[in-house]
Amino acid sequence: MGLFGLGKKPGLGIDIASDAVKAIELVPSGDTYDITQVAEVALPKNLITDDEIADIEKLAKMITQVRKRMGSTRVAVAAVSGNQAISKQVPMSLDLDDEAIAEKIESEAEALIPFPINEVRYDFESLGEHQTLPGQQRVLVTATRTISVDSRVQALEAAGYKVAIMDVDNQAIARACSHLLPHMHPEILDSKLPYLILDISTSAIQIIVIHQGEVAFHRFQSGGLSQLLSALDEDGSIDHGEIMAKLRSGDIDEFPSLIIQDFLSNLWNQVSRGVQMYQSNAADKGFSSILLINTGAMLPMITEALSEQVDYPVHALNPFEHFILPSKFSHLQNHGPRFVEAIGLALRSFATWHM
Repeated sequence: MGLFGLGKKPGLGIDIASDAVKAIELVPSGDTYDITQVAEVALPKNLITDDEIADIEKLAKMITQVRKRMGSTRVAVAAVSGNQAISKQVPMSLDLDDEAIAEKIESEAEALIPFPINEVRYDFESLGEHQTLPGQQRVLVTATRTISVDSRVQALEAAGYKVAIMDVDNQAIARACSHLLPHMHPEILDSKLPYLILDISTSAIQIIVIHQGEVAFHRFQSGGLSQLLSALDEDGSIDHGEIMAKLRSGDIDEFPSLIIQDFLSNLWNQVSRGVQMYQSNAADKGFSSILLINTGAMLPMITEALSEQVDYPVHALNPFEHFILPSKFSHLQNHGPRFVEAIGLALRSFATWHM
């Protein structure tokens, strides 16, 4: 059963973000997977704003371009934003099976889901026996408005894909990290402390705390790198691709230092607020590390600035340092941090759990 009840398992992950559609296809190989196909197509500005799709038909045409660059797989895993989904852990009797849990959720929907039940898609996952309530299990209930799922499904289906599973982006990111860390940073998993994921895209910053393999906290805030790009291109005369290329290379001397420092200071303030919100209700007050993903992970100045603020490691997570890219995709080697969610979605094809 796929999240939000959309069917069977595919082998392809498609990440529909505000700036691009990214796709990864994986096949099992020993204790890991091989990448067989990778594709990315940039999206026009304002086609997706605050996770809402302005033109489904236009998005479908962009996804069609992705499909033409991929292999023959037509069954996909995609995701809605964690900003559009609500997750809640509730205790239920250990005796309840999936069918009974579903019935209980529907009967108690008003208390569990803050939307009318006929306006949402929901799914659940048993997280195992409750640590403090004997005879109870922890059940994670996740719900989102039907329109948030259906608009993405419509675009994907119009592009020629069958959508088997709709996931949630922070769950996909957590899944990717759970697979990558034993190979790339096993010391993070050896720690009893949670780790912090910063998903920094052009349009938003998502803060995700992973504790004991589960998403313990997430916070979404719009803004992201677009604020920096706009500040560096005050009169609109500079190509943002050129700006990003210089930022990725660490060549920032020609940019006003005040603008750079302002951005880095605001970024740290956003991270600090998110951390404070999490720690206000958490037993553990520290982190084992920070993992940077998405476009922000490709900017050395962000890794350096965060490293100066904390006393634990800060890593830019590039999954293509673990997965060997086919030679025809070698030009994407340094862009791995942008594909973390797509990898997590592709990995969902091989997971046995609900989420």
